[in-house]
Amino acid sequence: MLKKDDATQYPTIPSLVGKKVYLRIMTPDEYAMTYLWHLHSDPQTQTSHQYRLVSPADVVEAAKKREKTPNEADFLIVRKEDQAAVGKIRYFNLNMQNRSVELGYLVAPDERKKGYAKEGLQILIIYLFNYLYLNRIYAQTASFNEASVKLLKSLDFTQEGTLRQHHFYKGNFYDDLLFSILRHECGYMIEPVFKLKES
Repeated sequence: MLKKDDATQYPTIPSLVGKKVYLRIMTPDEYAMTYLWHLHSDPQTQTSHQYRLVSPADVVEAAKKREKTPNEADFLIVRKEDQAAVGKIRYFNLNMQNRSVELGYLVAPDERKKGYAKEGLQILIIYLFNYLYLNRIYAQTASFNEASVKLLKSLDFTQEGTLRQHHFYKGNFYDDLLFSILRHECGYMIEPVFKLKES
């Protein structure tokens, strides 16, 4: 049984532990699970790029071969209560010259509307601002993805641009929306919710 609010009991760094969930780096074999979430969520709703269907085994093999780089990282959102994986968050296009990075996120179909994506994103955003000292974090989403738009706005992101008719889906063209948050705009840069053991 994990001790309440003891961040050192989780397989990650304390700064990635929240109230209900924590984030940890994914292992290659876990990409099969998150890829199935992706498939069951209708992939073309999640990307405006041409989509190529592959098998979960192919995704795992690609993850094993992928060269590790500090410019991106994939995290599982893990529920503390039962250690269940409930979502995935990734950062990519890290640019330390401009102090910026892009985010992507996906929640397991059966775990949506429970606040896991919001808390997971808050944890990662605070980490990126505090530990990498970034200035700008951004994300792109389809205009028809109302849940994603609402989520980003709830996290103090500002819509800063529109890619007109950038997203083709089910026979129609839709806009993609660009959102960002700057370090000084982040209203939830609060003290960690965990307590470290006293020596």
